[in-house]
Amino acid sequence: MRRVLWPALRKPRLAPSRQMLSLVEQFVYLLIIVFGLHQVVRVVAPGVLLFDDIFFLFYWLLGIYFAVRLVSATADWYLGVLAPRFDGTTHEKVVSPIKYILYIVIFALAAIILMDFFGITGTALTTSLAALGVTTLVVGLAAENIINDIITGLVIRVDQPFRPGDRIEILELNTWGDVQEVGWRSTRILTRDKRMVTIPNSLIGKNLVTNYSIPDKFFRVETDVAVAYGADIEVVRQLIQEAVEEQDWVVRDRPIQVLLWEFRDTGVLIRARCWIEDYVDTRIVVDQLNTAIYRRLFERGFVSGPVSDIALHTAEGEEHREGA
Repeated sequence: MRRVLWPALRKPRLAPSRQMLSLVEQFVYLLIIVFGLHQVVRVVAPGVLLFDDIFFLFYWLLGIYFAVRLVSATADWYLGVLAPRFDGTTHEKVVSPIKYILYIVIFALAAIILMDFFGITGTALTTSLAALGVTTLVVGLAAENIINDIITGLVIRVDQPFRPGDRIEILELNTWGDVQEVGWRSTRILTRDKRMVTIPNSLIGKNLVTNYSIPDKFFRVETDVAVAYGADIEVVRQLIQEAVEEQDWVVRDRPIQVLLWEFRDTGVLIRARCWIEDYVDTRIVVDQLNTAIYRRLFERGFVSGPVSDIALHTAEGEEHREGA
């Protein structure tokens, strides 16, 4: 077998591994040996059913052992031969749960075969399955959230909306930080205040997640400036543009925008936008941006102050309002 069959199987590009072939070879040899012994015992002690039961258990254990070993060897072969041919890093995270699911299927089938051989059927089997079904229902209801977390965790690992090291924001949960670990039940995020937040995966699956690391770490910062009515808007635009361009942290090959954004009671709202190289520096950059714009506009007298609504009460009970 080793000289004739194995070389032919190993010629294809995706040939099975040596470990897989060796397992099949061992299984065939042991099966032949056990079957031969079984036939010898039948000849020496014919009609003894006990020996048939014993040899069935040998076959049963042999099948379980080699089925489990073959699944493990196939998983290793996939990760070593097929996985490198595809892009992505999710193979190990996906293969592992599939392997354990196959283990469960193997043991479930083995249990069914064993019960069928020994005649555990009819009322006894129905009662056992009913009890198992009730137990499974109770456990399922009790562990519903855990199961949802695990399933969502598997989806996150496959779909990869974010990876460890990415900075994400979960809007509905008001959580913003760097992903530290994506586990089966939860995801750990380190906030910008250096606090570790553990969020169940089921909650992440139900909420909108913004990933600030994809497609790159370039990040646009913006700030609003209120300018009094009557100011020359074009001059204000130029001053803000110059103040932003002077900052060394501004990305030069991306546009700087100074937009007349909104009309308010206190004045005209102008929004300044620019790009930075890394979202990590957002807070510090916004402070520097605000400071630079404020200094430039304050020197030219363009920053408006607050508008108050003052109510004056006269002796006659009349009310007079003045804007201040």
